Amino acid sequence: MSRPDPSRPYVLPIQIGMEETLGDELLAWTSQFRKFFVKVHDDFSSRPQWLPGIDPFEWYDEGYRIVHEMRLQFPTVHVKPGFAHYVFSVNERREGMGLPPVRLPNEVKAGHISVSDLLRSAPESQREQDERDAENPR
Repeated sequence: MSRPDPSRPYVLPIQIGMEETLGDELLAWTSQFRKFFVKVHDDFSSRPQWLPGIDPFEWYDEGYRIVHEMRLQFPTVHVKPGFAHYVFSVNERREGMGLPPVRLPNEVKAGHISVSDLLRSAPESQREQDERDAENPR
């Protein structure tokens, strides 16, 4: 295993003893990220943005395959994947953990009916309902 160069802010896979093939796969995977990833959005339900030309879900699956191989090669090291937030929204990740979605206060929720809107549209009495029905026969 070669010693890391202190003038470089990174370590290459071969420098930590990773086999060459796996190291090349890891570098190609991170290169795809640098080439195609655009940004993570500031809300809870939007997926991160990628440029056309890559399937983020295939990139995600490849990342887990690489993590699996790294765990096999380095059994005494805890290899923790931390890239799901580049593919899935916050709420998709929460749903995968069995947690409810996160919403901002006063954010309209799908299927939500405001009680005040319901009360405003409700007839005051049965007589009023009968009058409306008489005015608007079907």
